[in-house]
Amino acid sequence: MPGTRRWRRRLLQTLAVVVVLAVAAVGGAGWYYSGLVIDPDHTSGYPLEVTAVSGDQVTIKGGTDTDAPGTYGLTWAGGNAVLGPATVSGPGTVTRKVTEVVRGELRPGVRAYLDRWMWGHATPAAAGVPYRDVTIPSPLGDFPGWRTEGTSATWVIAVHGRNGGPAEALRVLPVFHSLGMPVLGITYRNDEGAPASPDGKFHLGATEWRDVAAAIAYARKQGATGVVLYGWSMGGGIVPMAVRNLPGEPIKAMILDSPVIDWRAPIALGAEQMGVPGFFVTVGEWVVERRTGMSFDDVDHLRHAREFKIPTLVFVDDGDATVPVGPALRFAAARPDIVRLVRTSGGGHTGSWNADPARYERELKEFVTVNAG
Repeated sequence: MPGTRRWRRRLLQTLAVVVVLAVAAVGGAGWYYSGLVIDPDHTSGYPLEVTAVSGDQVTIKGGTDTDAPGTYGLTWAGGNAVLGPATVSGPGTVTRKVTEVVRGELRPGVRAYLDRWMWGHATPAAAGVPYRDVTIPSPLGDFPGWRTEGTSATWVIAVHGRNGGPAEALRVLPVFHSLGMPVLGITYRNDEGAPASPDGKFHLGATEWRDVAAAIAYARKQGATGVVLYGWSMGGGIVPMAVRNLPGEPIKAMILDSPVIDWRAPIALGAEQMGVPGFFVTVGEWVVERRTGMSFDDVDHLRHAREFKIPTLVFVDDGDATVPVGPALRFAAARPDIVRLVRTSGGGHTGSWNADPARYERELKEFVTVNAG
């Protein structure tokens, strides 16, 4: 009947509109979530408030990990202090010992963040190690960095994490300095002050490894006959990509701290923490691949575990709320012939050194002495 046909036609038109709107909503959500993964963001946040300073004690309010065990920095705009263990925990506040005020004035009202790097975006001078600024040429342009001096022909190339900087390596410089090993702290594409990638996006290691290749070429021109690649977080995903793609380079070993072995794991964890439905995560990953041309399978180092041939030291902390430790544990289990795994607790993401500096440095020194000396 005519009325029935009109009703069906209107129903189909309505359903078509609903489907189009739903697809657009899902696509928009996927685009937004993909941006959280691949868009560089160099803004700094100061989530903590100093509420009291008394002698060598500081009381901090805010955050979720201010009572973490070990040694940390406290960094604010224009200032930095080194903190020892927590001494008192109260409702919403933590009091920690102040080991040293490095610069600035530590006073009530200061907004700050708990700094696993210890000294913020500082230079090797903060760690007491002489250095000089350098420029590393590459096909994308000149990348700023720094190098410390040493007598060894084996250099360490330090690769920081996502949205970070070379200062992430400062904690371990004294170990390498004591061994006479030069350290090259590098920047890579989309870092502050460094050339951008052609699309201005992170490729999660799929292209950033080329900047590590440029750093290796620089080190070799400066006399290095071997290199150790050391990566934190996303840098811990870039380093294995470089190793896989540069089989002819004299890479003696790699050291990975809280590494992103498989990007799907931290993306899923971040979505869960934000309350994002799992379906949108899948869409977001698909959009990431479409927007960047990279493949999540390619940057999944667990899938490629059998390709690695060099000694590997892996640090993970069981309290890591940013990069799940599961993929790194499975990577170590898949390659016990080359991987030395060190697990800590309470330090959080890239916080194994902070949780237990003495143990971290002992493991680091022993590994490097045996495998890269």
